[in-house]
Amino acid sequence: MLGTLLRVALLRVALLRVALLAVLLLAACGHAVGPVPPAVTLSACGSNPEARPDFVLVICFTDDLTATHLNWTAWGKATATARGTGLVDLCAYEDCHTGAYGTVPIRLIASRIVRCAQGTRAYSTLRYVFVDGSPWSGIPANLNTSGYIAGPHRVLPPADQTVSLTC
Repeated sequence: MLGTLLRVALLRVALLRVALLAVLLLAACGHAVGPVPPAVTLSACGSNPEARPDFVLVICFTDDLTATHLNWTAWGKATATARGTGLVDLCAYEDCHTGAYGTVPIRLIASRIVRCAQGTRAYSTLRYVFVDGSPWSGIPANLNTSGYIAGPHRVLPPADQTVSLTC
């Protein structure tokens, strides 16, 4: 009987040593966790910085183009993309005074992450793409609105459909 108890005790000690060795090996294989970088945000036209915004005023100082209902992918990576709906003033670049609004499918591409004040990070470039072609397809490259009754000297959309963002 004493021999059986001794064998059970030795077996328990051996199992305890194996379990302890397994825990030590797992701990030795772990990686040190570094500081987590701050979240990436987007701030268009002076809006508050926001991660994965659902709504972006794309062309500042006008209501010519607003992206809504945005679903983002790869947020926080070097380039994030969104699918959504563009609310467009179809009359924005013609000499009309009432404005005619429509919606079109739009894609946004946010890129160039920069460091901002207080150590925050933000996308600094936003490119927009109209899925079905520009709703303003008739705008000539050299359009000048200085003689317009409604909105003289108004801001025109960028030729390359890219806007700069602020922190």
